Amino acid sequence: MNSLPYNLPKDTKSQLEKLASITSIPRNLLVGAGEIEVQAIAAMILYRHMDRLQRIEALALIRSISNKALLGAVLEKALDTTFVNSQWGIWSLSNEELLSDISFHESIDSFVGYVGIGASIVSGKDIVKDIWSLKKVGKKHWTLIIIWGCIVFNKTELQKAKSELNNRQTLNQSGLY
Repeated sequence: MNSLPYNLPKDTKSQLEKLASITSIPRNLLVGAGEIEVQAIAAMILYRHMDRLQRIEALALIRSISNKALLGAVLEKALDTTFVNSQWGIWSLSNEELLSDISFHESIDSFVGYVGIGASIVSGKDIVKDIWSLKKVGKKHWTLIIIWGCIVFNKTELQKAKSELNNRQTLNQSGLY
């Protein structure tokens, strides 16, 4: 728990609510949850940064969750962020990884703004008018739609990373984080 990058409340129920909110665990899975579940969710958050022995201990802790639906959700999130894609659980990123992610998305955002590429409403209306008059979507339309999609995706990812940084309130520089 000390290695978590979050300032958690003192009581168990509030800790569960905050961790569930951060990790997108449905609240209905927390009915009857207590200290073991808080520890298991903390282990899930830190899992991808653990060595082999620590992971064995963390899995034992996670498997001690009595609610099978919650057990499945916690186990799935721990394994997905470790072995599939850490971005699926931005909460699993270390502070350094999170700050690097923010820096990357901000640099793309700055470049897009500098070059002047943007998804303005006026140009969007022009494309819709053009497509409507031609009755088909041409290559230039698809290109613009893809560019706009990438810009929107980048802004979404940047906002997600900044939101996670805000969740952490103050960066915990000890341990893994």
